[in-house]
Amino acid sequence: MTTDGTPEAGMTIYADTAFTGSRPADLPPGQDLESMGYFDRKALGVRLPLRGPQCREFTAEADYIMELSDYQHLSRGEQEELLAQRQPHRRRMWATRADPLILIAQIGAVAGFFFFAFLAVPIPLVLVGGFTERVLEGSVMAIGYYALPLASIWLLCRLLVHSGWFTLKRDTRFYRDTGMVSLWAGRKVGRVDLPFAESEAFASPVSTAVGTIRHRLGLIHRGTGYSAGYPGAQVELWETQVIWEAMQQFMDVSRPLPDIPEFDGKRDLDPVTAEHDRKSGRPARYWLDMDRAHASALHERARKAARAYPWGRTREQALASGWRPSGVGEGDWRTDKPA
Repeated sequence: MTTDGTPEAGMTIYADTAFTGSRPADLPPGQDLESMGYFDRKALGVRLPLRGPQCREFTAEADYIMELSDYQHLSRGEQEELLAQRQPHRRRMWATRADPLILIAQIGAVAGFFFFAFLAVPIPLVLVGGFTERVLEGSVMAIGYYALPLASIWLLCRLLVHSGWFTLKRDTRFYRDTGMVSLWAGRKVGRVDLPFAESEAFASPVSTAVGTIRHRLGLIHRGTGYSAGYPGAQVELWETQVIWEAMQQFMDVSRPLPDIPEFDGKRDLDPVTAEHDRKSGRPARYWLDMDRAHASALHERARKAARAYPWGRTREQALASGWRPSGVGEGDWRTDKPA
């Protein structure tokens, strides 16, 4: 805010439809689990409440620290350009594997992994058997038959991803400033915009290729039944609950943005967050200028607290039972000490 109370240039202005942490009185009915069959209930999973973040260990989610590394490898100018493009302070996105752009990126990632793996094959052969004619012949064959085709696929996919020919179309978009969720409802319907407050969240079981069960956050809109799924599944149920809490914190304009690396560099453009950071003295680039080892230590501290949280209880009940928060993102920058 400026000194006269008017919004700064580029600062978010909340719409009347913005989510403020409470549900409307005329909320449509949700999923009737009692009337469902056993297998339908199992497929839907565990219902997650929309009652605001209670644990608040947002940095316990592993992807946030991985994203920090991606940002820190960029120059200051590249960081600002990427943040301006993504506008993380007002919009979050869930991609889907059904989107051609995501599919191409995944194929390229797999091809790149095996390409570099094949390049590393000759190294142990040389260390064990020496650089013989047989080893040389085997290395040439491996590179010719496997490495080069994989390299071609990897490079082609990278070119397609960065060409601009493909854009995300079937992703789910969450808008903090309007309180709306824009999701893909199929080719016949296209995109629909629905209030976040009318969403139900579930942690649905997902079977992996080796038969283990993971948990995937999914949203179902009350009344229409349109659904959206978080990209990726979590090993533990509490990890899914952490992600759901971060989404509630992000959409709730009565609360500041979650204190995770994703929003560094743009927190000042969200009015509630800017005021919170001003009062707490939070550095604008708290995460972006942080040493990776220190960030990893904070991440592990948050995971330990989130794992121990008595899920299903309020924060006050959890504290009364002896649970203790990690303190990450709650003023720990003032100590300036390693985690």
